[in-house]
Amino acid sequence: MDNSGRCRELSHPSLPQFITGCLLMAWLLVSYIPQWARIISRKSAEGLSTLYILLGSTSGVCAVGNILMLPSSQVDIGCCRGNSPFSCISGLLGMLQVVFGIACFWTVLFLYVFYSEDEADAEMTGRRPSLSGPELTFRRARHAWMVLLLVCAFAFAVLLVSALIRALGPQYAQAWADGLGVAVAVLACVQWVPQILTTWRLRSLGSLSLAYLCLSAPYTWAFGISLAARFGLIGWSTWIVYLLVGTMQFILIVTGVVFLIRERRNPGEAKRASIRVDFAEWNHSRRSVASSNIAPDERRPLLPQPRSSDGRSPSARRP
Repeated sequence: MDNSGRCRELSHPSLPQFITGCLLMAWLLVSYIPQWARIISRKSAEGLSTLYILLGSTSGVCAVGNILMLPSSQVDIGCCRGNSPFSCISGLLGMLQVVFGIACFWTVLFLYVFYSEDEADAEMTGRRPSLSGPELTFRRARHAWMVLLLVCAFAFAVLLVSALIRALGPQYAQAWADGLGVAVAVLACVQWVPQILTTWRLRSLGSLSLAYLCLSAPYTWAFGISLAARFGLIGWSTWIVYLLVGTMQFILIVTGVVFLIRERRNPGEAKRASIRVDFAEWNHSRRSVASSNIAPDERRPLLPQPRSSDGRSPSARRP
């Protein structure tokens, strides 16, 4: 189909498809709100895997680059010059869904960086003790900034290469888009593995929202099944990624439910298990201000003793 034929097709958008697309975007937004709220309410990034954040963010960059570099996407964008605003928005709705989903995940990235730094600063100044110990808290803050820098550098590189290909070699746009699509599939499949391992190691969800997982997994499965019904077994490479991601999300949901039930039944034990992950680093950290109040020296009294006029405590004056 030539460009004019494609533009004529887009000039008569399907209202049910438009409504369905908008509802899917609303579903995606609602699924992310509990995740944002949990990080903000806990003021901590503990429980979120650094590799999960890194892989998810870079996967999003590849997804945006993929859909923008597709020659069909360029045709759809060009059709907006002659079509009505509603026809233009409807024709670009698939592209907007991808960009919107990545923007939601990047919000998680920024919250992760901000609250990793905030938690480390609170531990350093003694405003509040960190949840996983000073050393792990400081390390997470350093890694969070590294992740942000790496993701931004990767996004700039993808944008630069895409612009050069679009300007100097448009005949390679499809190949570049296909390469980015493969990268999306690989990164999306493996990004949940470190998060599952982190949740299992902590024996707690931490700042990972169970409500987010419960809302996101059905969305992923529904999207994957719809693609499978549309493309069949021949197009397995298109929909298998979403089914794998949905499966890993389901595994994480089951793991989180098990630990949540344990925390409800034995809240004290669950809290001790979380602290025990980095207890040695907590006790031996010299950078921690709050940790000095966690385990006082056995040779010191727990309460300060009154001093006499000569500045010595009563115990010091005993023979």
